[in-house]
Amino acid sequence: MTLASAPLAVTGQAHAATWTQQDARGDVLAISQSAGSEKETVEPAPEDTATDITRFTVNHTARKVALVLRVRDLRHGDTMVSARLVTPRGAYDVLAFRSADLRMFGVSAANGTDVPCRGKKLRLDTVRDLIRITVPRACLGDPRWVRAGAGLVRGNLLSDDSSITADEALRTGSEEAASSDARLKVGKKVRVG
Repeated sequence: MTLASAPLAVTGQAHAATWTQQDARGDVLAISQSAGSEKETVEPAPEDTATDITRFTVNHTARKVALVLRVRDLRHGDTMVSARLVTPRGAYDVLAFRSADLRMFGVSAANGTDVPCRGKKLRLDTVRDLIRITVPRACLGDPRWVRAGAGLVRGNLLSDDSSITADEALRTGSEEAASSDARLKVGKKVRVG
């Protein structure tokens, strides 16, 4: 008796582990500081929809870590997105800035050392109100898991007389999102899928 066997073709999607956290609506803060003054004024700005993060998702695949921020009404203009990625080997900071005059996007170790990272991507989608940051796992030492947090800052970021709005994805009413050296709160471990 002979059994015939046919090759089995399997097409599948890449597997990923995903974690999503809803963020409170209307928890944006307005932060202002006059030129020459060291005192900041901080007050709630619930009407600001362009800065208001409503959902944060971490997607960890075999090749990359993707962070997705849903914003109530994302608009063009000066935008700074910061993220913190914690892995078993250490922590990394991601900072992206976009304005009409300047674009910057980098990954650094927690000690401030730049991490060369080919393949990192930033996408601001004002139609779908999404910000997507993608970092190849190789840039992070191919971690088994990541924990992540993110924040969004908008306003006239290049002016001495600054007035900005800020929101952090995992805290309500936090000024941490507006500080470049602050520690963003990170969420649960997301294992590679």
